[in-house]
Amino acid sequence: MSLLKKRVVIAGGSGLVGSAAVRHFAAQGDWEVVAVSRRPPLDVPATVRHVAVDLSDPQACARAFGAMPDVTHVIYAALSEKIEDIYGGWFDAAQIAKNAAMLRHLFEPLSTAARNLRHVALVHGAKAYGAHLPQLEVPVPMRESLPRPPHPNFYFEQEDYIRAKQQGQAWSWTVWRPVGIAGAAIGSPLNAFLMLAVFAALRREAGLDLPLPAGVCLATEATDADLIAEALAWGAESPAARNETFNISNGDVTSQREWFPVAADSFGMRLGEPSRFDVVQEVTQMSGLWRDLVRRHALQAPEDVAALFGGSMAMSNVGVEAPGGNPLRWGLVSTIKLRHAGFHGCVDTLGMVRKYVRRYQALKILPP
Repeated sequence: MSLLKKRVVIAGGSGLVGSAAVRHFAAQGDWEVVAVSRRPPLDVPATVRHVAVDLSDPQACARAFGAMPDVTHVIYAALSEKIEDIYGGWFDAAQIAKNAAMLRHLFEPLSTAARNLRHVALVHGAKAYGAHLPQLEVPVPMRESLPRPPHPNFYFEQEDYIRAKQQGQAWSWTVWRPVGIAGAAIGSPLNAFLMLAVFAALRREAGLDLPLPAGVCLATEATDADLIAEALAWGAESPAARNETFNISNGDVTSQREWFPVAADSFGMRLGEPSRFDVVQEVTQMSGLWRDLVRRHALQAPEDVAALFGGSMAMSNVGVEAPGGNPLRWGLVSTIKLRHAGFHGCVDTLGMVRKYVRRYQALKILPP
């Protein structure tokens, strides 16, 4: 083991994955942690250095990352969504170019300054397989060996950039592809687990039950951000993770219908009969009730409920019917490659739903 001090830069440090990684690495005791994000992560350990920088600003990045000669590891979990049209942004050439540029803005000055760089991790997802493209029949399960779908994706821009930069260098890289991430953060427009918890809290406040979703629900995998953080720490030092791509998930498969009884029990409320409803629409209609909840319980949450999800709740829906009645439409991933490589962590997804209700309550984002 080298005696060189380990210092990790975690970009996207206030997001679902980034904030979990910040907490996990800081808790290990042998890592110096630099969290990079425009706003501070929730529940930041005192030992963590937070650097507020806009990754779309090349001059600001040059100043910040050009002054980090001691960095040994990079975790890139930053992401820019097109809030006014998140789904459309995934295909938008300008948005793809922006995300590709953000990584370059960080890595060009950092890789020049950090002469002892050892490892770079990119946190992506199942969109690398085209899981978000309704015109594609995505294989079940999705495996790392699948060819890239013939559609633009900033993941590919970032992967190709890091592969090219690594040629002739001593450092290595790992690409991570989690699915259905759950974590503790404010401002993520893809936080379905927080959406479910907010929906339950508002229904309880209104004196209503929590209905079960009707119809055919999606069979899904989820990934606890804390599990991803553990995998990132393993991958930072394991030879088996060098220059590899890994899917990661909790390890079980659940129906979204199963999440609702857990949420109801967590809030001590009655579970209703199956019915058809739109979670985002109902939460939007109860936005005034949310504002009252925030004020009455002195919550550390924005009074604008949409701000919990970065200004857009369009992609945060939960309990939706499976498109075309196909519960596997959005696919499942194989994680056997990661297990064979030596990482065996797993999480009970239903226990995870309860865990994040409790964590958001402890953070005073949700009412008790």
